[in-house]
Amino acid sequence: MKKLLFLLSFICHTALVVGQADFDQNASVKAANAFLGTLDATQKSVANLPFGDSSRVSWSNLPAESVARRGIQFKDLTDAQRMAIHRLLRTVLSQQGYQKLMFIIQSDQDIRERLSKALSAIAHRYGNQNYWLTVFGEPAADKIWAWKFEGHHFSLNMTYSPQGVTVTPMFVGINPALTTTGAYAGNHVMFEENDFGSQLFNSLSDDLKKKALLSAHPKDADVMTQVGKEAHLKDRKGVPYTEMNPQQQALVEKIARAWVENLTPALAEEKLKRILANKSNILFTWQGTYNTEELHYYSIKTDSFIIEYSNRDGGIYHYHTLWRDLSEDFLSK
Repeated sequence: MKKLLFLLSFICHTALVVGQADFDQNASVKAANAFLGTLDATQKSVANLPFGDSSRVSWSNLPAESVARRGIQFKDLTDAQRMAIHRLLRTVLSQQGYQKLMFIIQSDQDIRERLSKALSAIAHRYGNQNYWLTVFGEPAADKIWAWKFEGHHFSLNMTYSPQGVTVTPMFVGINPALTTTGAYAGNHVMFEENDFGSQLFNSLSDDLKKKALLSAHPKDADVMTQVGKEAHLKDRKGVPYTEMNPQQQALVEKIARAWVENLTPALAEEKLKRILANKSNILFTWQGTYNTEELHYYSIKTDSFIIEYSNRDGGIYHYHTLWRDLSEDFLSK
């Protein structure tokens, strides 16, 4: 009965997935199997879980020890195995997305080193070894399978089927995004994600700013769409795309591109089409003040997707962002 229910659910959800004619699923299949081939039996039992494992349809950006992750951890891998994971990542990430991920991982290592120097008891929660990879099911072009790459400030959830590929939820964050001292002072990771939202808010008329501004920036600010069923997803408050001028509408597309272009061009183009197909229903929201140099949150969303950005923990350069396609997340629920 469980298998029948899963099959029915899968059929319903994959009907919503548009196949990527130009995206080579075989590259991911080959890379995933190559990685699994480097593992011994004990490692494989940890890294390769059934497609139906409950951890496949959950995600978290919390640091190590704050969440129990399934999968195999970078610290437990050889150099050759780590290289195999990077080859898998590059089958779906663009040059932009891959380099962004490398900066994020290095930033987490910098956090660990700063906390270690300060003799902090939580330093071990952070670092470039606290990332996990899990492969769900058997990677094959004619099968349903998935993989998750996750750690603090990054969660990528890829699901494959003969009907197409889904890529969300995708969490991307960094702390700090802007380096202000030392040899790399001025380096700003995820600049576009921050800047395009601020440009859009600043370009609005006073009346539209009032419409966009939903509240002050929450003290415990974070991305809001943790489980994908929150009430705000159905809330129609904000500035409608249809009330924006052409320049503002172009900024909405730039915001979307800042996330989807983390993916290879074939995947990015398909996912951007999904977002813009319903663009007349897009809403832009803002939380914070009228000063974009102060802590803020913004989102673009419809009933079927959301992209959100938030400053975190009182830090103007601590970014937490999330993209979810609510009709495609994890392929099936």
